[in-house]
Amino acid sequence: MHVTLHLTTACNMSCDYCYSSPNNKHFMSQETANKSIDFIANNYPSNTGIIFFGGEPLLMKELIKSTISYSSEKSGYFHYKVTTNGLLLDADFLNYANKVNLQVSISIDGNEHAHNAFRRYADRTPTFEDLKEKVDLLLKYQPYAKALMTVSPETLPYYSSSVEYLLNRGFKYIIVSLNYAGNWNDKSIKELKKQYKKISKIYEHNIMKEEKFYFSPFEMKLASHIRQENFECYQCHLAMEQISIAHDGSIYPCVQFVKDGMSNKSYSIGNISSAIDEFRKEQLYQESKKPSAICSVCDYNPRCNNKCSCLNWQLSGELNQISPIVCETEKILIPIVDKLGERLFKIGSSMFIQKHYNVIYPILSMIEDMN
Repeated sequence: MHVTLHLTTACNMSCDYCYSSPNNKHFMSQETANKSIDFIANNYPSNTGIIFFGGEPLLMKELIKSTISYSSEKSGYFHYKVTTNGLLLDADFLNYANKVNLQVSISIDGNEHAHNAFRRYADRTPTFEDLKEKVDLLLKYQPYAKALMTVSPETLPYYSSSVEYLLNRGFKYIIVSLNYAGNWNDKSIKELKKQYKKISKIYEHNIMKEEKFYFSPFEMKLASHIRQENFECYQCHLAMEQISIAHDGSIYPCVQFVKDGMSNKSYSIGNISSAIDEFRKEQLYQESKKPSAICSVCDYNPRCNNKCSCLNWQLSGELNQISPIVCETEKILIPIVDKLGERLFKIGSSMFIQKHYNVIYPILSMIEDMN
């Protein structure tokens, strides 16, 4: 189970595609954070991931520390993650993070051109230069920290070079999300196809060098091609495997429904002071699983990102209705990744075969890294 705590809607950056509102700032209190931990301990005590989120969660460093301290007193096993824009990272916090096994993921959109296009301070000053030293610091303390990259139509020309930049900077895990709400058109769709082809060559080059890395969305598509039977690609188990707790204690079925924690109450499924509304939870889950007429006749359906209910809701207003732009981008991505996988298998790349055909590879890889 994964539980996201939305510590604040405030941020120290202005991102044009971010839902954090600079004029509507809210902060989670220590009382609410503690009650959230009580709720988690009582309902999900075993192997639960607690994710600190924002806005910018590092505006609330002391709340993160006190909440982890409080949770350590509870029975059960918890592990911790935080997603940050990186600007408030420092050695003290990273040293603390390593002591309590808090995994830090950083939002960075690639090279200077791509990152500065949207990620700026409130006064519109670019943040890339300030972030460079933070990246060095993060990778010093956590060499396997994840880079979370958002690609918009405006930054598409830098997509492949940004992936290459992040790999060269030392990131082993690169997680990419497309800004589906952006201004997509025929030109940007063509550019996306061009960039995916370039990225497939970068991926192949690094695999053939026996480099260990993880690049989403390629990894999941490769896995879905190799293990077509009994494979759930991007399956969304709305409120079943993840919940999100807003600053006021309201519970939502997924992180994207929280927003400011107030204006979207129709998707709330309970409160930490009472309980989860099991009827509403099941109602939303069943609604998200209703088959889509368009998707049911598509060969890519089992492997498509159409299973993400919160993404569907954001773009179409319906939990089970895929957006045309998601459909188009998936139809571009899947054939390119399939050809990449077929090439690497035919070549006999040992790294590729270990990575995707050896079920114990993650364990072996972890042991190797520890040594």
